[in-house]
This record gives sequence, C-alpha cells and structure tokens, in this order.
Amino acid sequence: MKKNHRNLIIIIFSILLIRILGSCSTKKDDYGYIDNVTADTSLAKYVCHFNIATMPGTLKLLPVGITGTGQTRGYAEYVPENYSSNYNWPCIINLHGDGELGDGKTEAILQSFKYSCLPGMIFNDNWDKRHRFVVLSPQFSSYDDRSAKNVFTFIQYAKANYKIDVKRIYLTAVSGGGVALGNYLATYAGGEAAAVLPVSCYVPPISSSAKWKSVPVWFMCGAADSTVKPSNIVKNYNAIVAATPAINPRITLYTGVGHDINSVNKSYSPETMDNNCESSYRGITLVPYSNVFDWLLQYHR
Repeated sequence: MKKNHRNLIIIIFSILLIRILGSCSTKKDDYGYIDNVTADTSLAKYVCHFNIATMPGTLKLLPVGITGTGQTRGYAEYVPENYSSNYNWPCIINLHGDGELGDGKTEAILQSFKYSCLPGMIFNDNWDKRHRFVVLSPQFSSYDDRSAKNVFTFIQYAKANYKIDVKRIYLTAVSGGGVALGNYLATYAGGEAAAVLPVSCYVPPISSSAKWKSVPVWFMCGAADSTVKPSNIVKNYNAIVAATPAINPRITLYTGVGHDINSVNKSYSPETMDNNCESSYRGITLVPYSNVFDWLLQYHR
C-alpha cells in the first residue's frame, strides 16, 4: 500500500509539473512573434494589485499609490477594449512635455494628459484606429525628475503589472520629454526600447546618441520650430548615422509648422494628418509622414 501511495503521489506531481511547464511554453501572438510567457521574479517589488486595468478602452488617470505600494508615480493608462484576452500587448511609454509636469498625487493634477499629445489623442479616440497598444504616460515633476533611472523604474513597473509584450516596448516623447528619453537611451544603451518616436523634441545628450544606435528612431518636427529647431535634430541624426546603425534613423519635417499642436497632435493621428512635409534638409533626404503605429510594430527586440 505504501508503494502504491508513493506512486500515486509521483503521478499527481508529474501531472502538475507538466501543467506548470505547459503554461510557460512559447506561443505566437497576433503579429507572428513567438513570446515566452514566463514570470520574472526580479519584478516582484513593483507588483501592485492583480488587475490594475479596470476600464479597458478608456483613458484612465491613476494618482500615486492608488494601485498599491508598488506604484510610486502617477500616470495615465490606456489598455485596449479586449485587454483581458489571452494576449500580451505591444506597449507605448509616452514621455510628456513641460505642459504636463506635476507630482501625480491627485487625479486633478493628471487632468492635463487629456488635452495634449498621445494621451489627448487617445481621450478623443483620434489615434490608432485598431487600438493595438497599451499606452502608459508617467508624470514627471521637474527637469531633474526626468532621469534615466526614473524612466527605467517605470518601465519595470509596467512590465510587472500589465499584460505587455516585453519585446515590443516603444518609447515616444514630446518637447521637454526628450530629456527623459535621451537620458534613458544613453544611460542604458537603448534599454528595453524596440523603437523610439521623438516628436518635436531635442534628445540630449547628442554625444551619447551612438550608444543607442541599435534602436530604430523616427524624428518628427515642424520645419519652422524655433524652440527645438530642426538643426538640433540633425545633430542627433548625424551622430547615429556616423555610428553605422543596422537601421538608419529617419526624419520628417512638417512644412511651415512650428512648436505647436499641428506638429505634436497630428503626428499621433494618421487619419487626420494633413501637414505637408519637406523633402530634404541640409543634404539629408527626409521621409514623408505615414502611420506611426504601423511603423513601430515593424520592430521588436
């Protein structure tokens, strides 16, 4: 009897082990990419409530700590309508400009996300018509708060709490958000970015651009932008090109457009984009505008 009992325990244990291993097997997502869905124990300290995303299909404002102790920064959240399906989603981390600076402690302070850039386009449902991304927009309080470490920490938080494809994490930045983007890319040699989309922003430090040459980048800016200036974008472009990247960076300049919503908001709105584009600048062949969301999804780490 003891032997039979022991054999039964072995059989039950074997069945459980097969089920556990099966749940960690590879699967192919809707884009044909095979994703290994295994837990990362290093993210444990960032974990908050089991299901943060309670309002799929809606831009949601989440002040500091509302989801649990793992959340140390307020942010705006969007997850697709069918977020609960058995699928890991591409993720865009949006790094905001100076107009959205704040401490993220209340929903009122986060309200500015509803009226500008990518979160604003999401709020008005005027962005990716196929709703293919989780989009998270952390709020920064100051220039110094836009550090590489703070961007890194938020990405780990996103990985720990959302159903995202860790091979398809994309970063976009607007205006002053280029500080956070540049700091992160330079410090972590591209970090976990599968591709980046700087819109109307200068991305410092120029001298370190070559450190993230492996990351596909598409610079967008108004040709008449006197704040960022196309000449500063070209400095980053030239530094990356000089490092002989596998994928050359690209630049789009909107004819006659300055540092305003015609550059920023329309960049995230393929359906309503009507800006004319320059064909060249300082000997560089420029690319016309096309759907930025389709462009991002070409790339994974």
